[in-house]
Amino acid sequence: MTDSNILDIIKDGLIDSIPNLNKNQIHLDSHLKNDLGIDSLSSMFFLTYLEDNITGFEVNADTIEAKHFNTLQTIFDYVQSEITQLT
Repeated sequence: MTDSNILDIIKDGLIDSIPNLNKNQIHLDSHLKNDLGIDSLSSMFFLTYLEDNITGFEVNADTIEAKHFNTLQTIFDYVQSEITQLT
């Protein structure tokens, strides 16, 4: 799976989890809460979406932190680090 594919899946997951959000609003530096409106409930839906759609990715309760939900870039970096640990 390429970085581009993972980014597209993350964007799709955000759109699926956050009401009234479209792809044009999402950028690498978009703050997930302040810019896109993610909240605790939509975060759970979002993480489940990522687990279901990114091969080899599982949320690790020991490694995930609030800082991973700052921007699209930080959640992408977290997903990448978790996939890398599995290979």
